[in-house]
Amino acid sequence: MVDSGTLAMLLADARLPTGGHTHSAGMEPALLGGLKRDDIPSFLAGKTSSTTLVEAGTAVVARHHFISEAAPPEMDALIAAWAARTPSPALRDASRLLGRGYTRIGRTVWPSSASIAFCAQLRQPPRAVVLGAIAATAQMKPADLVRLVVYEEVQNAASAVLKLDPIDPATVVTWVLNACEVAEPFVHQLSLITTPEAIPALGAPQAEGWAEAHAVMKKRLFRA
Repeated sequence: MVDSGTLAMLLADARLPTGGHTHSAGMEPALLGGLKRDDIPSFLAGKTSSTTLVEAGTAVVARHHFISEAAPPEMDALIAAWAARTPSPALRDASRLLGRGYTRIGRTVWPSSASIAFCAQLRQPPRAVVLGAIAATAQMKPADLVRLVVYEEVQNAASAVLKLDPIDPATVVTWVLNACEVAEPFVHQLSLITTPEAIPALGAPQAEGWAEAHAVMKKRLFRA
Protein backbone atom coordinates (compact mmCIF):
# COMPACT_ATOMS: atom_id res chain seq x y z
CA MET A 1 0.00 0.00 0.00
CA VAL A 2 1.37 3.43 -0.98
CA ASP A 3 1.82 5.75 1.99
CA SER A 4 -0.92 8.40 1.94
CA GLY A 5 1.64 11.18 2.32
CA THR A 6 3.50 9.96 -0.74
CA LEU A 7 0.22 9.65 -2.59
CA ALA A 8 -0.71 13.23 -1.72
CA MET A 9 2.62 14.48 -3.08
CA LEU A 10 2.14 12.44 -6.25
CA LEU A 11 -1.38 13.72 -6.92
CA ALA A 12 -0.41 17.32 -6.15
CA ASP A 13 2.55 17.22 -8.53
CA ALA A 14 1.83 19.31 -11.62
CA ARG A 15 3.94 16.89 -13.64
CA LEU A 16 1.44 14.07 -13.11
CA PRO A 17 0.06 13.24 -16.59
CA THR A 18 -3.63 13.70 -15.78
CA GLY A 19 -4.36 16.55 -18.15
CA GLY A 20 -3.98 19.12 -15.40
CA HIS A 21 -1.17 20.77 -17.35
CA THR A 22 -3.77 21.89 -19.89
CA HIS A 23 -5.95 23.54 -17.23
CA SER A 24 -5.14 26.79 -15.45
CA ALA A 25 -7.75 26.37 -12.68
CA GLY A 26 -9.46 29.51 -13.92
CA MET A 27 -6.35 31.68 -14.08
CA GLU A 28 -6.26 32.20 -17.84
CA PRO A 29 -9.98 33.06 -18.05
CA ALA A 30 -9.49 35.51 -15.17
CA LEU A 31 -6.49 37.26 -16.70
CA LEU A 32 -8.13 37.47 -20.12
CA GLY A 33 -11.24 38.78 -18.39
CA GLY A 34 -9.34 41.69 -16.87
CA LEU A 35 -7.86 40.44 -13.59
CA LYS A 36 -4.75 42.48 -12.74
CA ARG A 37 -1.52 40.97 -11.46
CA ASP A 38 -1.87 42.75 -8.13
CA ASP A 39 -5.24 41.10 -7.64
CA ILE A 40 -4.03 37.53 -8.25
CA PRO A 41 -3.35 36.79 -4.55
CA SER A 42 -6.91 37.83 -3.68
CA PHE A 43 -8.24 35.74 -6.56
CA LEU A 44 -6.41 32.66 -5.28
CA ALA A 45 -7.54 33.25 -1.71
CA GLY A 46 -11.09 33.70 -2.95
CA LYS A 47 -10.94 30.32 -4.71
CA THR A 48 -9.72 28.50 -1.61
CA SER A 49 -12.51 29.95 0.51
CA SER A 50 -15.31 29.29 -1.99
CA THR A 51 -15.45 27.00 -5.03
CA THR A 52 -12.43 24.94 -4.01
CA LEU A 53 -14.25 24.01 -0.81
CA VAL A 54 -17.09 22.63 -2.94
CA GLU A 55 -14.57 20.39 -4.71
CA ALA A 56 -12.93 19.36 -1.45
CA GLY A 57 -16.24 18.59 0.23
CA THR A 58 -17.36 16.52 -2.74
CA ALA A 59 -14.13 14.53 -2.63
CA VAL A 60 -14.53 13.84 1.10
CA VAL A 61 -18.12 12.63 0.70
CA ALA A 62 -17.08 10.48 -2.27
CA ARG A 63 -14.31 8.94 -0.16
CA HIS A 64 -16.83 8.16 2.59
CA HIS A 65 -19.25 6.58 0.13
CA PHE A 66 -16.58 4.42 -1.46
CA ILE A 67 -15.30 3.22 1.91
CA SER A 68 -18.85 2.37 3.00
CA GLU A 69 -19.53 0.75 -0.40
CA ALA A 70 -22.51 2.99 -1.07
CA ALA A 71 -24.99 1.98 -3.74
CA PRO A 72 -24.89 3.70 -7.15
CA PRO A 73 -28.00 5.83 -6.44
CA GLU A 74 -26.13 7.48 -3.58
CA MET A 75 -23.22 8.27 -5.89
CA ASP A 76 -25.69 9.70 -8.40
CA ALA A 77 -27.02 11.97 -5.66
CA LEU A 78 -23.49 13.08 -4.82
CA ILE A 79 -22.67 13.95 -8.42
CA ALA A 80 -25.97 15.81 -8.73
CA ALA A 81 -25.14 17.81 -5.60
CA TRP A 82 -21.72 18.68 -7.01
CA ALA A 83 -23.25 19.75 -10.33
CA ALA A 84 -25.83 21.94 -8.57
CA ARG A 85 -22.98 23.70 -6.76
CA THR A 86 -20.99 24.09 -9.99
CA PRO A 87 -23.39 26.04 -12.21
CA SER A 88 -20.90 26.83 -14.99
CA PRO A 89 -21.04 24.21 -17.79
CA ALA A 90 -17.47 25.09 -18.73
CA LEU A 91 -16.23 24.37 -15.21
CA ARG A 92 -18.20 21.12 -15.04
CA ASP A 93 -16.72 20.03 -18.37
CA ALA A 94 -13.20 20.87 -17.17
CA SER A 95 -13.70 18.87 -14.00
CA ARG A 96 -14.95 15.85 -15.92
CA LEU A 97 -11.97 15.94 -18.27
CA LEU A 98 -9.64 16.02 -15.28
CA GLY A 99 -11.64 13.18 -13.73
CA ARG A 100 -11.05 11.09 -16.81
CA GLY A 101 -7.31 11.63 -16.50
CA TYR A 102 -7.29 10.69 -12.83
CA THR A 103 -9.37 7.60 -13.56
CA ARG A 104 -6.81 6.46 -16.11
CA ILE A 105 -3.99 6.96 -13.61
CA GLY A 106 -5.97 5.21 -10.90
CA ARG A 107 -6.76 2.14 -13.00
CA THR A 108 -3.09 1.79 -13.91
CA VAL A 109 -1.73 2.19 -10.37
CA TRP A 110 -4.54 0.34 -8.54
CA PRO A 111 -5.95 -2.10 -11.13
CA SER A 112 -7.83 -4.13 -8.49
CA SER A 113 -9.59 -1.15 -6.86
CA ALA A 114 -13.36 -1.55 -7.00
CA SER A 115 -13.81 2.17 -6.26
CA ILE A 116 -11.73 3.29 -9.21
CA ALA A 117 -13.32 0.64 -11.44
CA PHE A 118 -16.70 2.10 -10.48
CA CYS A 119 -15.52 5.57 -11.58
CA ALA A 120 -14.41 4.09 -14.89
CA GLN A 121 -17.97 2.88 -15.46
CA LEU A 122 -19.49 6.28 -14.77
CA ARG A 123 -20.15 8.68 -17.61
CA GLN A 124 -17.47 11.35 -17.15
CA PRO A 125 -17.14 11.44 -13.35
CA PRO A 126 -15.98 14.79 -11.96
CA ARG A 127 -12.45 15.12 -10.66
CA ALA A 128 -13.53 15.32 -7.00
CA VAL A 129 -15.36 11.99 -7.14
CA VAL A 130 -12.36 10.22 -8.68
CA LEU A 131 -10.04 11.77 -6.10
CA GLY A 132 -12.39 10.45 -3.44
CA ALA A 133 -12.12 6.97 -4.96
CA ILE A 134 -8.34 7.16 -5.00
CA ALA A 135 -8.28 8.42 -1.41
CA ALA A 136 -10.52 5.54 -0.31
CA THR A 137 -8.32 3.03 -2.11
CA ALA A 138 -5.13 4.41 -0.57
CA GLN A 139 -6.69 4.97 2.88
CA MET A 140 -5.92 8.68 2.81
CA LYS A 141 -7.32 10.61 5.76
CA PRO A 142 -10.16 13.04 5.00
CA ALA A 143 -8.23 16.10 6.22
CA ASP A 144 -5.30 15.19 3.98
CA LEU A 145 -7.71 14.86 1.07
CA VAL A 146 -9.12 18.34 1.71
CA ARG A 147 -5.63 19.84 1.77
CA LEU A 148 -4.72 17.95 -1.39
CA VAL A 149 -7.68 19.37 -3.32
CA VAL A 150 -6.98 22.89 -2.07
CA TYR A 151 -3.29 22.74 -2.87
CA GLU A 152 -3.76 21.17 -6.30
CA GLU A 153 -6.30 23.80 -7.31
CA VAL A 154 -4.27 26.80 -6.21
CA GLN A 155 -0.96 25.37 -7.45
CA ASN A 156 -2.41 24.78 -10.92
CA ALA A 157 -3.60 28.37 -11.04
CA ALA A 158 -0.31 29.74 -9.73
CA SER A 159 1.74 27.65 -12.15
CA ALA A 160 -0.31 29.04 -15.01
CA VAL A 161 0.66 32.56 -13.97
CA LEU A 162 4.30 31.78 -14.76
CA LYS A 163 3.30 31.03 -18.36
CA LEU A 164 0.69 33.74 -18.82
CA ASP A 165 2.23 36.68 -16.95
CA PRO A 166 5.81 35.74 -15.95
CA ILE A 167 6.85 36.84 -12.50
CA ASP A 168 9.40 35.84 -9.87
CA PRO A 169 8.53 32.21 -8.99
CA ALA A 170 9.33 32.89 -5.34
CA THR A 171 6.51 35.42 -5.28
CA VAL A 172 4.11 32.84 -6.67
CA VAL A 173 5.14 30.37 -3.96
CA THR A 174 4.14 32.95 -1.36
CA TRP A 175 0.75 33.33 -3.05
CA VAL A 176 0.20 29.57 -2.91
CA LEU A 177 1.07 29.32 0.77
CA ASN A 178 -1.13 32.26 1.69
CA ALA A 179 -4.09 30.88 -0.27
CA CYS A 180 -3.74 27.47 1.38
CA GLU A 181 -3.62 29.17 4.77
CA VAL A 182 -6.96 30.83 4.01
CA ALA A 183 -8.52 27.38 3.56
CA GLU A 184 -6.99 25.84 6.67
CA PRO A 185 -9.78 26.92 9.10
CA PHE A 186 -12.26 24.94 6.98
CA VAL A 187 -10.25 21.70 6.82
CA HIS A 188 -11.49 20.03 10.00
CA GLN A 189 -15.16 20.76 9.37
CA LEU A 190 -14.95 19.55 5.77
CA SER A 191 -13.16 16.37 6.82
CA LEU A 192 -16.20 15.34 8.89
CA ILE A 193 -18.98 15.58 6.31
CA THR A 194 -20.53 12.38 4.96
CA THR A 195 -23.60 13.47 2.97
CA PRO A 196 -24.09 15.50 -0.22
CA GLU A 197 -26.33 17.95 1.64
CA ALA A 198 -23.39 18.97 3.83
CA ILE A 199 -21.16 19.98 0.92
CA PRO A 200 -20.63 23.76 0.98
CA ALA A 201 -22.70 25.71 -1.53
CA LEU A 202 -20.30 28.52 -2.37
CA GLY A 203 -20.16 30.23 -5.73
CA ALA A 204 -17.93 32.63 -7.64
CA PRO A 205 -20.15 34.31 -10.27
CA GLN A 206 -17.38 36.45 -11.76
CA ALA A 207 -15.04 33.48 -12.21
CA GLU A 208 -17.89 31.44 -13.66
CA GLY A 209 -18.61 34.19 -16.17
CA TRP A 210 -14.95 34.34 -17.16
CA ALA A 211 -14.93 30.56 -17.61
CA GLU A 212 -17.92 30.64 -19.94
CA ALA A 213 -16.39 33.42 -22.05
CA HIS A 214 -13.07 31.58 -22.18
CA ALA A 215 -14.72 28.35 -23.36
CA VAL A 216 -15.66 29.91 -26.71
CA MET A 217 -12.36 31.68 -27.37
CA LYS A 218 -10.36 30.41 -30.33
CA LYS A 219 -6.98 31.64 -29.05
CA ARG A 220 -6.10 30.34 -25.61
CA LEU A 221 -3.19 28.55 -24.02
CA PHE A 222 -5.22 26.49 -21.53
CA ARG A 223 -8.46 24.60 -21.92
CA ALA A 224 -9.95 26.17 -18.79
